Amino acid sequence: MAKLGNAAAALKPKRGGSVKAKVIGGLIVGVIALIILFNIFNFANTDANRIGLHYGGGVVEDKKFKSIIPPGSTNKLIGPGDTVYDYPADQRSYIIGGDAGADASDEVTVVSKDNVRLGVRVQVYFTLNRSEDVIKSFHERIGLKTDAYEERGWNSMLQSYFRPQIDRALAAVATNYTWAELYNNESKKSQFQSAAAKEFTRLLPAAVGGDYFCGPGYNGSNACGELSFTIQKPMPLDKGIVDGLEAKQRAELARATQEQKNQQVNVELQSVKQQVAMLGANGYLLKTAIESGKIQFMVIPQNGNVSIPVPTTTQPTQPAQPNGQTGQEPTTQPSQPRR
Repeated sequence: MAKLGNAAAALKPKRGGSVKAKVIGGLIVGVIALIILFNIFNFANTDANRIGLHYGGGVVEDKKFKSIIPPGSTNKLIGPGDTVYDYPADQRSYIIGGDAGADASDEVTVVSKDNVRLGVRVQVYFTLNRSEDVIKSFHERIGLKTDAYEERGWNSMLQSYFRPQIDRALAAVATNYTWAELYNNESKKSQFQSAAAKEFTRLLPAAVGGDYFCGPGYNGSNACGELSFTIQKPMPLDKGIVDGLEAKQRAELARATQEQKNQQVNVELQSVKQQVAMLGANGYLLKTAIESGKIQFMVIPQNGNVSIPVPTTTQPTQPAQPNGQTGQEPTTQPSQPRR
């Protein structure tokens, strides 16, 4: 009987081991619950200058567009597995040459009407169109293909779509102007810029497939507006052309200055001729002498006494002669005749 009692006691479970197993099991269940919770409740945030596109992506739903997440949103509840793609909502730029982040030597090369190659630097300022249908189309046609929702992909997208259209626009209108007009004529340069901007805004929507870009003043609720397109002064790639133009301009300036001097001399000569004809030769000479101060004259009242000072002159002293003699010649008294 004693043996049977000991065996029964050995088969009875210990209370301490049962509690430990329950704690471990509870922790495992809690971790699993947290994982499930975080997958069920997914949150999205956007910066003040970014706009988000919410797309579904759960196990039992298609990856379709759901909603727009406005700039500056915090803890926006989205479904498990959903994705938010965010794009810039502020003013953006694309600059060819001259900015801090670009190659300073990068510029668009065009050929003028008189077959001179010029380098042109360009600045384009714009804003992404935030209309729901438009930005959704941009994301699905361009953004996903170029990863434009990321900074590197955005820059790559601009390089792929903006640069070729800028090159084409400038090349198309540059042939209407001579190189000197583009380089040295502000009116022609302004016409060139306006024509290039118009051509670029025509080419860009056709290249990307829609009006995805608005002007820099667009804020999401006003009119889209046109992109800002400006160019710097076109520069001939051959620096000798500029040197030749500057030398020509200096020569023309010197010639114009000499012509102006000649005209002034002719005017003065005609004036002299008229005065000689009026006063006579002696009268004109007297007039010019009086005007120059070489002749002084006084007005003497009638029956008046005038005292005119006579200038005095001093005799120059003669240098001393040897033996105490002066420079004056000795005088001799005439001898008296003898009686």
